[in-house]
Amino acid sequence: MSELTYTSGVTGQVFDLESKLSWGAALGLRSREWDYSLTYRGLGMPTRKAREVSVSMSVINPSDLDAFMRATDADIQMNQPGVITGLAESGAAWTQHAVIVKTSPQSHHRASDASIDLTIVLLDGVWRRRLDVQHFWSDVLQPGLNLDYPHDYPHDYMPTARNTTVVNPMPAPMPFEMVWFGPVSKPQLTLGGNRYELDMDIPSGGYVTISSVEGEKSIILTTENGDTSNVFSKGVRTGGENGGSYIFQPIPSGELAAQWNGFGIDLTIIEEASEPQWV
Repeated sequence: MSELTYTSGVTGQVFDLESKLSWGAALGLRSREWDYSLTYRGLGMPTRKAREVSVSMSVINPSDLDAFMRATDADIQMNQPGVITGLAESGAAWTQHAVIVKTSPQSHHRASDASIDLTIVLLDGVWRRRLDVQHFWSDVLQPGLNLDYPHDYPHDYMPTARNTTVVNPMPAPMPFEMVWFGPVSKPQLTLGGNRYELDMDIPSGGYVTISSVEGEKSIILTTENGDTSNVFSKGVRTGGENGGSYIFQPIPSGELAAQWNGFGIDLTIIEEASEPQWV
């Protein structure tokens, strides 16, 4: 990874783990491990659980070390894990929630060049990165009218057909974040054999953000004036995952036909991997 940082869940401080508190190659972060049971000629219930890894840290600035230790202690005490972010050579940002549960100094004659072994618990079991946003215009936003959504984005919108395709380039189903823009009544999106549906109205100028990431599932309504409310109960979950109408159904692999009832959609697939990519 070309850059590495730790962001405290409590203080919000971002610690540079390259130039101030060096984690070196941090090879422990690149390790991978599946938890499983053995069955007759196979594996049963393979999962990726939280796990411990070890990293050696070299101290360049003692004041940064003190601030880092205070923040990571607070993250554990307040049960607000931090986030480790690593940039691949391609610029892709990989993240995972983590806590520092143990330190073991290996030298102590001078704080400015101390070496400390860290025990880190990677809490998500996977690394995640956001793929490019796939945009689908509302029927009322016609090409050439220079209309835009009622809040800023760092990119331009391009028109798409009403019936179009969604692409998940990963070889396995992946979680997602979707933003559905109003006005629309009881919006529905059919994709990959599943119907994503909200039993509610989204007002003009408002939008609903749906996250299907494990441990972070949420459905939040944001109104035109910026007020937010939890509308989790409005997501249709008939039959649960693979039941045919589940609001958090992972996006299948490949190119998928999409049909919806005319509202605007932003879709971001969240790639999950056992280890960050190398390039």
